[in-house]
Amino acid sequence: MIKYVYILLIFAASAACSTVGEHDGKKGIEIRLAQGIFSTRLVDDDNLSSEQVINNISVFFADPGDDNIAYKYIFSGFSTSGDYRIVTIPLEAEELQRKDIYVVANYDNAAALEAVTTITRLGQLQTPIIDKSNNLQAGDGFCMYGMRADFDFTDPTLGSPVVNVERTCAKMRITVTFPGNPRLSTDNSYLVARAASYTFLAENTGQSLPSDAYFNFASETELTPSGAMFTGTAYVYQAEVAPVLYIYTHINGSAEAQEFSANMPIPDRNYLYDLDVRIFEDLVSGRSAPVGFYAEITLIVYDAYGEKIDEVILSA
Repeated sequence: MIKYVYILLIFAASAACSTVGEHDGKKGIEIRLAQGIFSTRLVDDDNLSSEQVINNISVFFADPGDDNIAYKYIFSGFSTSGDYRIVTIPLEAEELQRKDIYVVANYDNAAALEAVTTITRLGQLQTPIIDKSNNLQAGDGFCMYGMRADFDFTDPTLGSPVVNVERTCAKMRITVTFPGNPRLSTDNSYLVARAASYTFLAENTGQSLPSDAYFNFASETELTPSGAMFTGTAYVYQAEVAPVLYIYTHINGSAEAQEFSANMPIPDRNYLYDLDVRIFEDLVSGRSAPVGFYAEITLIVYDAYGEKIDEVILSA
């Protein structure tokens, strides 16, 4: 299964691989936005089509290693052609020379972006704040950020620069099963505690979120049945505090929910945290009914490039 969930921005720097447009008498450098690995068609359980939404794109250029922004294009219009979103920047390679490239997608505060004059300030911008209802929804378009350092637009041997743009949130995928008794519960839900209400647009800004920036989801979210399996997906912002996952299951239709919980790792942007929750009856020889229930939770972590980096057993 393909695990890639990052986004590529391809800047075509030569006429041989780009189409140019006219902007105030200038030819334009074409920017191609390709989602997923290289194609929007490469979509699977880990890389949902709803996670590929792009509402707006902003591009910034700075001289290599310089903090001052030389050029910026806020909410550049784009079109779709095949697998690409296409933006035309009204600059030529001779104007750009060597530049650091910064790209922001789905950041809706145009005024904040327009006010930015330095890369430091760009990295200090905060993502939109969400509330306890966890309104961080894939279909709304996740805020994304990425950069490419010191690209020489005048060197035709380099081809087109590629900027990997990562979502500022992490994804938690939850699967609950009852291996010993698949019909043990049909009413199951989850809740996330200590989720961040926002994060910073760029990573490693040296800033930490205050304690009041964390909250518990306001209510439980139902897990969706799929045969004998129950599934759910939650998105949480990158943060410095580890969230806690709670699983609630109504054993044998009981009114009172059985609760299981596990401490999650500190969430990284664009990481996938794949949680396999298996709930068992705690059987004792000679007894006709179980004395209780316990959960085994396996966590597999995939990084922003879809590589498996860890597999651990969480206590519940």
